[in-house]
Amino acid sequence: MQRLAQICLGFCLSLSSAMTVAEPEAIALLERMGSAAKQLNYDGVFTYQTGRKVQAIRIIHSANENGEVERLLSLNGAARELIRTNDLVTCIFPEGKRINIDRRPLGRGFPSDLLSRMSSAIPYYDITIGEKGRVANRKARQLVVTPVDDYRYGYHLWVDEETDLLLQSDLLTEKRQVLERFTFSSINMNVDIPELALQPQIEGQELTWNRNQTEPVSKAKRKDKDDEAASSLWQVAWLPDGFALVAEQSRRKSNGMVVKQRVYSDGLSSVSVFLEQKTLAHGHLEGGTRMGAVNAFGLIADTHFITAVGQVPGHTVEKIGRSIKVAD
Repeated sequence: MQRLAQICLGFCLSLSSAMTVAEPEAIALLERMGSAAKQLNYDGVFTYQTGRKVQAIRIIHSANENGEVERLLSLNGAARELIRTNDLVTCIFPEGKRINIDRRPLGRGFPSDLLSRMSSAIPYYDITIGEKGRVANRKARQLVVTPVDDYRYGYHLWVDEETDLLLQSDLLTEKRQVLERFTFSSINMNVDIPELALQPQIEGQELTWNRNQTEPVSKAKRKDKDDEAASSLWQVAWLPDGFALVAEQSRRKSNGMVVKQRVYSDGLSSVSVFLEQKTLAHGHLEGGTRMGAVNAFGLIADTHFITAVGQVPGHTVEKIGRSIKVAD
C-alpha cells in the first residue's frame, strides 16, 4: 500500500535497428487488449504482489461515449480509494497522513496503461503467443514478452479468450522468476455499472493529478540560473539500446540542496537518475539495493551523490550509474 506512485509519462520513441520477433497474431492481440481495457465494463477483485507484500483491490470500470471512469478500493491494509475519470486521478487517504505524490497509493491499479507503454517499446522486446490456461475461472491465452537483451525485464501476460481483457501480468527476471504480479481472482464483465458504484464511499485527504502529465525536457522549469547551468555539467555515458531522456526536473530539499532528476525510458521500462551535491554528514546509498522489482545503485563521485533507480535488473542501474560523468 505504501508504494511509490508514478505520474505516467507520455512520449514517442523512434524505431531502432534492434532485431525482434513480433508475431502478427501477438501484435494484433496486444492491440485488442488495449481496446478491451478501455471499452469494457467490468467489476472484479485483483491482487497485486511484490516480494512478500500482497494487496487486494476491487476495481470497478465503466466506459461510455464520454470516456472511462474507474474506482479502486483497497480490501486489506490501510483504507484507500482511487477514482480515475479518463486521465484525472483522485486518491483518498482517510487516515489523514502526509501525502507524497510519488507514492503508489494502490499499487499502480490494474496495469491497463502497461499495454499502451508496451506498444511503443515493441522494437526492444520479442512478443509471441504462449500456452493456454485459466485465470479467475476464465479461459486465457498467454502473451510472452521477452527483452532483446538482459538490461530489462520481461512479462507474461494472460488474456481473456472471450473479451481480450488482460487478466494477469507477471513481471519476470531473465531466469523467469516472478518479481511482481497482478492477477484477477474474480471478475464480472459486460455488466451494468450504476453511477453510485463509481462514487467514493470514504472521506479523507484527497490528492488529484493527471496521470499522463509530464513536462517536456525542453521546457523543464529551473529554480534559478545556477540550476540550469549545473544541468549541463553531467552526462550519462551509457544507456541500454532504446532508452532515451523523457523527463527532467530539479527540486530543492528542506536543507536547501538541489536534487536533479532525469528519467530515461524505452517506452516500457524506465530508470531515474538523481544527482545532488555531497554534504559532510550523509547516509547516501553506496552500492546496490533492491525492493521488489525496483533496483537502485548509489555512489559518491567526487563532490556529488549519484543514484540510479528503476524497474530493471540490478546490473542495469549499476552500469548506468557508473557511466555518469560529472564535470568539476
